[in-house]
Amino acid sequence: MKESSTISLLYVDKDLDMCMIIGAFCDRLGSISLKILNSGESALEWLSKASADVIVADYDILGGMNGIALLREFRSRGYTIPFILFTAHDGCTIREEAYRNGAFTVINKTSSDRNLIHRLVRTIYWATENGDFENNNVPQNGKYLP
Repeated sequence: MKESSTISLLYVDKDLDMCMIIGAFCDRLGSISLKILNSGESALEWLSKASADVIVADYDILGGMNGIALLREFRSRGYTIPFILFTAHDGCTIREEAYRNGAFTVINKTSSDRNLIHRLVRTIYWATENGDFENNNVPQNGKYLP
């Protein structure tokens, strides 16, 4: 279980509107410290100097990599914290590739779920409470679902 009451979230997305919504929601909650970046390269650079409890990234981000490439690079550098892919791309190929590369879960941004942001935040809390990748505490099938 996470000891601190504040969750450090790195959110990577090129969609400024979604960044503003996530930022407002986190401000309102007061229990999530948020860093917003728009590219995989800037996320990796920031992580070399700082830390996060969980990462949420879109598939479409700026720079030379997409969300899956960011996840792959993130894992290759030894980062073990939960990584949530939050994307409008809902193809099985992207979902499978995300799980194969160690994603905690994949959430579809275009879902008709009226409470999409609530679902994302619940998943962030759940990931920080249950995503103990450092101690290999993962389900047998290697993926978590909200």
